[in-house]
Amino acid sequence: MTRGRILILCNYPPGIIAGQRFRFEQYIPALREAGFEVDQRSFWDSETMAILYKQGHTAAKIRGVIRGFARRARLLPNLAQYDHVFMHLEAAPIGPPVIEGVLFALKKRVVYDVDDAVFIPTTSSANWLAAPFRFRSKVAWTAKHSARVTAVNEYIRVWAAQHSDRVKVLPTTIDTRYHRRSAPRTAVGRPLRIGWTGTHSTARYLELVRPVLDELRRTHDFRFRVICDVDPDFSELPGYEFVKWTKATEIADLECIDIGLMPVVDETSSLGKVGFKAIQYGALEIPTVASDIGSGRDVVQDGVTGYLVENDASAWLDRLRRMLDDAAGTLEMGRAAYRHITATYTVDVQTPNYVALFD
Repeated sequence: MTRGRILILCNYPPGIIAGQRFRFEQYIPALREAGFEVDQRSFWDSETMAILYKQGHTAAKIRGVIRGFARRARLLPNLAQYDHVFMHLEAAPIGPPVIEGVLFALKKRVVYDVDDAVFIPTTSSANWLAAPFRFRSKVAWTAKHSARVTAVNEYIRVWAAQHSDRVKVLPTTIDTRYHRRSAPRTAVGRPLRIGWTGTHSTARYLELVRPVLDELRRTHDFRFRVICDVDPDFSELPGYEFVKWTKATEIADLECIDIGLMPVVDETSSLGKVGFKAIQYGALEIPTVASDIGSGRDVVQDGVTGYLVENDASAWLDRLRRMLDDAAGTLEMGRAAYRHITATYTVDVQTPNYVALFD
């Protein structure tokens, strides 16, 4: 006998965006095992995803919006069959909260998941045309009317608590059956590899460490690997490696990194991030050097699992020099990072909390 039917409303198709894969998609098997039927419905289709974050393609993007709203409209007659709705960020990426309004009018039990500071206005150069239609005020309105709000970190929790008294912090997590090393990490004689993984939207943060790495190469031999969908071009570094991100090889591409970087620009929207890079690094026994901003303080234990630094070139340079000079200490930091991450930021640890959302 089923415990109920859950409708997941999200922006992107399954299995593509890290923010969805590691936020809630990896819990779908656990929810089904717990007795729930789960149906995930995205706004964007694969055709639109191919051009969504590229410059131009305005007509194709408009067609994608129309198709997205058509899919949402086709859902409306079937809403009665669902007992719960899990909404990740918004029912539609543009426009007023029409779908949300229908759900609340039907008295649907909505769990509203907020893992980013989407209530803060931001504009992408690729999608500036859509900015006036984002209706950021709907985030607070949706939080107010939802049965529960799940927040990715304390900053989001404090914001959400202004609008709801039913807020719970649920961090983004990794599955240790997936995020695991192919072999134990051991000390090696080769130059250490510093690395960073991310997307086009966060690649700009690397500019914080570009002069640091340029200075570091004058005194130390190291490799620098960037795993991303776009190449930020650090070709001025002799040991630069660009690896285009693919889901098929993301773990293999990451696990050969010895020191992970997580620079974050000091701006309000950064406070809404969970520090997922450091979570990924730690799961693979990689210590992190992170900006001392937002959730970096939760994920990285300064001096134990890595270092927290002010966004000051001398601070970044000092910590990286220490780690390159002490390979054995860096190795032990990675092991400590693994213990810290697996104690809190895993699917096994958080599954009971996800299932409890729908009790």
